[in-house]
Amino acid sequence: MRPTLEQLMQTVHCVKFPARWAEIYDNVMENFEQNGCPLTDPAYYDDLQERYHAFPQYLEVYKQAATAVAKSESLARVLALLVASLSDPDHAWGDAKAFSAPKTADGKPDLATDMLTGLAICCQIPYQHKLLTGWGLPEDVILRSVQVLEKGVSEYAKRHGGAPGYHLLEWFQRNIFGHLYRIHRLEIEIFANFSGRAKIFRNSKGEHVALAHDIVLHQSGRALGCKNCEDEARSWLADVRENDTVWVGYPYDDQGLVKPTTVTLSKKEWQLVLEYGDPIVSLHIPADGRLDATAVDETLAMTKEFLKTYFPHYAYKGFYCGSWLLDPQLATLLGPDSNIARFGKRFAPLTYKSDGNAVFGFVFLKPDPKEVDITTLPENTRLERALKAHYLAGQCIYEVKGYFF
Repeated sequence: MRPTLEQLMQTVHCVKFPARWAEIYDNVMENFEQNGCPLTDPAYYDDLQERYHAFPQYLEVYKQAATAVAKSESLARVLALLVASLSDPDHAWGDAKAFSAPKTADGKPDLATDMLTGLAICCQIPYQHKLLTGWGLPEDVILRSVQVLEKGVSEYAKRHGGAPGYHLLEWFQRNIFGHLYRIHRLEIEIFANFSGRAKIFRNSKGEHVALAHDIVLHQSGRALGCKNCEDEARSWLADVRENDTVWVGYPYDDQGLVKPTTVTLSKKEWQLVLEYGDPIVSLHIPADGRLDATAVDETLAMTKEFLKTYFPHYAYKGFYCGSWLLDPQLATLLGPDSNIARFGKRFAPLTYKSDGNAVFGFVFLKPDPKEVDITTLPENTRLERALKAHYLAGQCIYEVKGYFF
């Protein structure tokens, strides 16, 4: 007897799934009951390897996981749903974001359960390859974009004691749809929009001023709601006001905080060059190498050439990053000459609402940063020691947004 959608999700302990699935569920289940799910066949992954060289490291893990899922009717049904969902380009990204991976009842590792999303994303590889080929990208770029999907296995293993599984289904949609590329030291995301709560102005001398816009600020100058900045007393809404001759607003300082007094910018001298929603290039920092200045400089030069060659019509207005690595406090903790501090200095920082937990996931690789016992964190590196001491002192490192031109 066919379970309802809700019963199926309860069986595999999925607490979140797309509402749209209620519309496609019966058709997908009817097809599954007649034809099964092709992704439970290990031969499916051999074919992807032969056609696209998709698995430089974990082919056998995928094949073993497919065999394991085939033994569980509930997981196989969920896989069929995921495949139907991800095979629809109009809904794939949104559905991936709205789905939480299944879990075992006791929380223990299980190959079939933990690798389910990793199997599902494989159905998108033919679409990805066709899309990037149609855009005229070189074969080496396409190959990297396909093979990076496998990184979800290693990312899961780092956070779960080496156990196989898959992490970041929604994140890798950026690669599937041709938004994210690895270029030298960084990953660049195109077709992205500036999300800083600011309007950025430039004068004829090349000077820039960022005025806070549409953001509620704590009395400290941080975004209201940041960790340790929840008190609403003396908070205020910052907006940029204008008339025919001037802009008036609250400026960000070099720490990414907002000053409590306004400045006035003459429209004869200052031009608006970046605001919320504008197209930008978003920079992401893989954790697989040194973040030295030479490598970053080379990456930025290569990025500009890459975009000029393959995306000449993408009229981006600047470079952007949102990361804990941009918190100016790191220059004090690690020294102004550290690679992290030098990287952060490239950006004009902007505060935004931050829970201060990012370092637990990215530095200490904790699966659930909200359940971290700070006293037990390792102190193997200078960065780990500095962060642990900082948090033990009741402080935190904030996720900060930043831009440069």
